[in-house]
Amino acid sequence: MKELQQTINNSSDKIQVRDLQLVTREAIGRMKEGEEEKTKTYSALVWTDKAIQKEDIAFLDDIKELKLDQKTPLRVLHRRPLAVRCRIIHTMKSEYIDEHHFRLHLKTQAGTYIKEFVHGDFGRTKPNIGSLLNRTADILELDVESVDVDWPPALDN
Repeated sequence: MKELQQTINNSSDKIQVRDLQLVTREAIGRMKEGEEEKTKTYSALVWTDKAIQKEDIAFLDDIKELKLDQKTPLRVLHRRPLAVRCRIIHTMKSEYIDEHHFRLHLKTQAGTYIKEFVHGDFGRTKPNIGSLLNRTADILELDVESVDVDWPPALDN
């Protein structure tokens, strides 16, 4: 495994692998059990139909531990059961770009549907960025910045 990890790491400067290892079925089960405690950070490019100013989005930075009710999104309904899931947006930081665009940095509970949090999914995610800003919002880009989970266990190298 160490050899394979080294080969991967030497093959590209775009990705790096650490702690590559075989894991047991039980270890995967433990990871799945802890899934709801994981957090993820994202960067989203948001478009709004009505013009915005910095002041219009500044309040987003002050919102902490925002509770969402998310119905299974329409885009995944064919492969996931219909349910309402309570998810948490831990923090948000907005970056004004121009009168119709801003970047939103989010730290969320794992399992949060970010695209739907931005556009609302026809009212299936409440609250959402559109409802908070009182205008139509849509997502143009979404990047996962980090997945914060202590798994797999670190290897002694």
